[in-house]
Amino acid sequence: MHTVWFLLLPGFPLVDVSSMLAVFEGANALRHDEDKVAAYAVQLVSIEGRAVCSSSGVLLAAQVLPHRLDGYANSLVITGGPRAGSEPAGRSDVQRLQGWFSNNQQHLVRCAAVDVDALALTPRPAPARRPTGSPSLGLSALKKRPSDWTAASPVSPRWRLIEAGQGTDLALSWLEADQGSVFADTLAERLPEPRSRRYGPMRYRSSLIDHPAPDPRIAMLHAWIAAHLHEKLDVARLAQRFPMSTRSFTRLYSRATGFTPAHGVQQIRLDTACRLIEAGTRPLKTIAAQCGYSSQEVMRRTFLRVLGMTPREYRQHHMIPMSKPGASR
Repeated sequence: MHTVWFLLLPGFPLVDVSSMLAVFEGANALRHDEDKVAAYAVQLVSIEGRAVCSSSGVLLAAQVLPHRLDGYANSLVITGGPRAGSEPAGRSDVQRLQGWFSNNQQHLVRCAAVDVDALALTPRPAPARRPTGSPSLGLSALKKRPSDWTAASPVSPRWRLIEAGQGTDLALSWLEADQGSVFADTLAERLPEPRSRRYGPMRYRSSLIDHPAPDPRIAMLHAWIAAHLHEKLDVARLAQRFPMSTRSFTRLYSRATGFTPAHGVQQIRLDTACRLIEAGTRPLKTIAAQCGYSSQEVMRRTFLRVLGMTPREYRQHHMIPMSKPGASR
């Protein structure tokens, strides 16, 4: 049986955790209907083993994060973390998580973080050395069908970073990989809310663009950044837009968005690159230059780190098909 661990950090989005729990519970029920044994066990854990408060104020009981995982059939979802105006995570918690990943990364076959706050708090394990020509990290060393997770696989897990609200699609994509598309589609039809018919990688959208900050100055700054990505955008230049000292601007920006200015630029740069890739067949080298990446290779490494795929793979999944001239509607 495969165990899915939910590491809850303060402020986690309750809707994502509850919807993912419903997916794995529904998967076990569907397998029972097919006279098969349950495939998933779910564990809610926290660093201290105490109840954790969600972003909506609801407490969820959680067991203590085990010191060492058993076997090689484990997946991990980290969700929550410090937000703007909240207290920063203690150094001891970060050190404990660093030690935990060092001891357990060989037992994890895949990991996901809901919202970037989780990854900002939790150090990611170093990527495993991958075979020449392999485009993936971590799981590239495993067999092609990820359902065979009982074999020892001492490699770093592959990470996926998703926005809040995408939890159900993430869980369904894992089910599709394990049980096949027919199983995932059948389960999706049973869920109470309509979901996408495809459970592969989601289109990347930065919350800084899709959900503008209440402060109109920040929203205007983000629009300006998107139009000047090919230029040098250090903190000093951003602070000049207000105008403010770099220290005062950094504090203002972090309070308004929950991110550092540099992280905000990185998100907008990736968001813009994804939209350009989806929109047409412009060369990737041209898109990289337009979005301010120093080279196409730097953009490729960013896509792999954040989205788990190359820009070329992202285009294959998400490019909007062009309608043919004269085609009937």
